Amino acid sequence: MPAYEVRLARPGEESAICAVCRAGFTASSRGLLSPARIERQADEYYNPARVRGEILTAADSSSWQGYVVAVSEAGEVLGAAGGGVLDHAVGHVYVLYLDLGLRGRGIGTALLDFVTDQQRSAGATEQWVSVTEGNDLGIPFYLARGFIQRERVPFTFADDGTVEAHSLRMSRAI
Repeated sequence: MPAYEVRLARPGEESAICAVCRAGFTASSRGLLSPARIERQADEYYNPARVRGEILTAADSSSWQGYVVAVSEAGEVLGAAGGGVLDHAVGHVYVLYLDLGLRGRGIGTALLDFVTDQQRSAGATEQWVSVTEGNDLGIPFYLARGFIQRERVPFTFADDGTVEAHSLRMSRAI
């Protein structure tokens, strides 16, 4: 296992962040969302121009606190996460993916811990995440870290309003 550090993402890392997130989203969504939907969502959220903008604007608002990355000593992005705080007390994990070959080595936990610390520093006392129902990679990860399923809601897509799946909304006190 390569040594790594967890820190805020920097400009120039957007393509590597997109590669990790796109691969993680695709793997965790396979069989839950249609292949066309997976591709559209990945194109929308994990394109380098968008991610670069999100890296550059992270300091402007607590509602998006920026991409956090786990980076090897060689500079390789091993995983990425991000979240924000709404209503001054509610943290949200919006994204958390890592190289699937590195699962079980503490990288996901380290990323979540960094995001959690950011949210606590902004005054959050609880943390929420939405995971697609049936996501056998994400759901056990969050349950093992103290999240509890609170609700099941339709996963509605902004581009056309379709519902292909459901999201499990999970939360924990921080």
